[in-house]
This record gives sequence, structure tokens and C-alpha cells, in this order.
Amino acid sequence: MPDPLPTAADTGSPTAGADAATAPSHASRIRRLVRRVDAGFRDDGPGGDPYDAAGTFLVGVALLAVGVVSVWSVSAFVQPANRWWHVVPLAVGCLILLAKRRHTALALVGGTVAVVADVLIGGSLSMLLVLWELLFACGLYGSRRLRAVVNVVVTVLVVAAAVATGEYFRDVQGFALGGIQAAAIIATPLWWAANVRQKTDLAALSAERADLEAQRADLEAQRAADLEQIAELGQHEAVRAERAAMARDLHDVIASHLSAIAIHSGAALASPPDAAKDRAALELVRSSSITSLEEMRAMILLLRSDLPRTDGSAGPETRDASRGTVLAGEAVAAPARLAGLDDVISSARAQGLTVEVEDPDDARSARLPSALDQAAHRIVQEALTNAAKHAPGGRVRVVLGLDEPPEHRLTVEVTSTLTARSGPLPPSLSARTGLLTMRERAEALGGTFRAGPTDAGDAWTVRADLPLSRSCTEASGRTPPALDPTDTPGAPA
Repeated sequence: MPDPLPTAADTGSPTAGADAATAPSHASRIRRLVRRVDAGFRDDGPGGDPYDAAGTFLVGVALLAVGVVSVWSVSAFVQPANRWWHVVPLAVGCLILLAKRRHTALALVGGTVAVVADVLIGGSLSMLLVLWELLFACGLYGSRRLRAVVNVVVTVLVVAAAVATGEYFRDVQGFALGGIQAAAIIATPLWWAANVRQKTDLAALSAERADLEAQRADLEAQRAADLEQIAELGQHEAVRAERAAMARDLHDVIASHLSAIAIHSGAALASPPDAAKDRAALELVRSSSITSLEEMRAMILLLRSDLPRTDGSAGPETRDASRGTVLAGEAVAAPARLAGLDDVISSARAQGLTVEVEDPDDARSARLPSALDQAAHRIVQEALTNAAKHAPGGRVRVVLGLDEPPEHRLTVEVTSTLTARSGPLPPSLSARTGLLTMRERAEALGGTFRAGPTDAGDAWTVRADLPLSRSCTEASGRTPPALDPTDTPGAPA
């Protein structure tokens, strides 16, 4: 048996290698071309218009190839010798389809002229495809005014076709048949476009609604974050205000008594030994320390208990006729008020001050709001303590006044003469927090506070005007104010 002829692969011919290399290249090019054409036909945007026009032209040529011409029942005005003359209006119509999106009205007019030209030579189904495409584009891309005009024209043409068919056949059946055929030819694309347009609008509205819902969700999330931040700021402000109130109360409760203890003990140590004076100083020290401990104990019990209840029912605070106010089961002293101002004045006199009290309106026995009553007492107490520290042995005049409406306010004024000291005060006795606490108490009630030397320069005046018409709850959220510029470093604190 003879050997088989050698192939190109056996002989190592370069032609075989070239064919093997070009075969995959041609296949990949064909695949890319097919994908590109498929993507063009699927494209609903302007990029797909050339593919739609080319597809319409190819389908129209195929219809002409099978002889779908002379589709009208009327005779042609011009009878061409060859059916391929219909390719001319078909090509013109397909070119016009390229402008259907940007120039819809002009494309519709030009396409109508091409359809009429095709009808004059007998008409073909290919041009009906062009007309349908133009009418569909008009209903989808045309303006509202253009769609209204085209709808009116189509309606007139359908009615005219129905009437003409009815007259031609002299039959109602012909009238109906002509109207239905005309509507199917020229009205169906408009109906289809309206349906597509409605669905597109609904899809756009749904997308817009989804975007609005997403924005609303973002706003709600931002609002929740803002509310959380506001809550944190409010909590921080509440803690800050509470800490300031606690610092103010600690100063008012303890500082005056400790200052008295320091002043009496310092005076006793600075003087020559004297049994009677030393014993009197020790008694004052003991009295001030016991009072300080009692008020500190009352504050601690108040801080460790729940909110007080003053209605007599069971709770953290109860009233007992023999024990006074009871907190957490233990009797505590009631907060200091103007009615108990005599004890403060007696303590100031024991420290060497000459104190005169003027109360022409009997403010100490008047029924005042508790917050205002306590604040006035603390202001007088702190002013007397400052006078004892900075002007020992001086004269102090305390004036209380109740103004009639419309002012309707309580006035507290403490004036002390300035005297020379033997030496500077220790830093602990001149912390300058007294003026700040007095100012905070007055302005927290909506009042005013002023402290400074008199015009003559021989005395120091502390004055607070506290309105009776406002409760402390209306101004409790105020930020504690800074010291007044008149509070000089050498002023009492």
C-alpha cells in the first residue's frame, strides 16, 4: 500500500501555520462584529438609530424581493416597469429615520412625502414599515403639541378612509372595514408609543420616588444623629449646670463657716495669750464647725436621696413636727432663709464687725418664693463673710427692700467700710469665688448683681435686685456669667 501524501502540517509548511493563526483571528472578529450589531439593535438611545434604519431597509428589500408590491386596491398613477423602483423611496425613508429623535416633526413630514411617492407608483409594504417607525417615534419622542396635532390628523384620516371606503362599496360593512384598516395602519403605532411612553414615565416616577425615599432615609438618619448629638449636648449642659450648682452650694454652705473659723483662730493665735478671749474664740470655732457639719450633712443626704416630695406622702422627703425635714429617714436642717438672718448677723458681730440692718418693708417676714428667699440669705451671708475677711472691724449696713409693682422686686444691699489689714490674706481666703456665686444666684433668678467701691472710695457695696415675678425655673438653664469688669483684683471675694 503506498504511503499517504504528506500534509502541510507534516512537511512544516509555513502556509499551514499561517492558516492556523488566521482562523482564530477571523472567528474572533466575527464574534465581535456580531456582539456589536446585537448591542446596536438593543440600544434604545441615539446610538441604536442607525441599526434600526439599516434593519428596516433590509426587511423592506426582502419584502420587495418576494414581490410584496402594489398593496393598494387603487390603480397606480405611475406604473414602473420594475418593482425595484420602490427601493428609492425606501432608501430615502430609511435615511430620514436617522433624524427621528432629534428632528421628529421634520422627519415625519419627510417620511410622509416618501410614503406618498411610493403610493404613486403602486405602494409597497416596505414603506408602511417606515411610516410605522416614524409615527412611533412621533408618539414617543415628539413634543406634547406635536403629538396632539398628529393625533388629530390621524383621526381625520381614519374617518376619511372609513367614509371613502363606505362610499366606494356603498355598504356599511365597507365603511367599518375601511375605518378598522386605516386605524390599524396609522393609529396603532401612536397607541403603542403612548403605552411605551406611559410605562417609561411610570418607571421614571418610580425611580424618582425611590431616590426621594433614599433621601428621606438619609435625612431621617441625619435627624436621628442630630437628635442624639443634641441629647448629648443637653446632658453635658445639664451635668455642667449641676456641677456649677453643687460648687455654688458647697461654697455658700462651707466657705463662710470655714472663713469664720480661720479668722477667729488666726486672731487668737496673733494675740497674746488670754484665757477668756481664747475660750470665746474656741466656742465660736466650735459653733461654726458644728453648723458647717450640719449643713454639709443635709446636702449629702439631699444628693444621696431621690427628688424631694413636699406633699406629705411617702417618699424621700417627709415632714415631722418634732424633727423637721426628714431625708432618707434622718432629720436635717431646713435651708437658710431671710427669716434666719439673725444668726448670720450675730456671727458677723462676733467676728468684730459692727452690723446694722435696715428692713423698712419687713422683707424678712414676707412670704417670698423659696429660691429667691434662699438666694437673698446666701448673698447677705457671703457679703458679711467678705467684709469680715477684707475689712475686719469695719461697719456694715445691710438694707433689705421690697418694691411695689410694677417693679415688684426684692433689693439686697450690703455696704461695708474699707479698713486696713495687718497683712495680705492667705490665698485660700481670697479665692474670688464669692462674687461669682452671688452673681450666679442673682442672674439665675432673672435679677441683676453689682459689686464695687462707692463713689467716695471709702466703702464697698454689694447690691442684688431679684424680681419676684419670675421663678428660678425660667432662667435655670442660663450659662453662669463671667465676673463684671468692676470686680477688681483687690476687691472682696
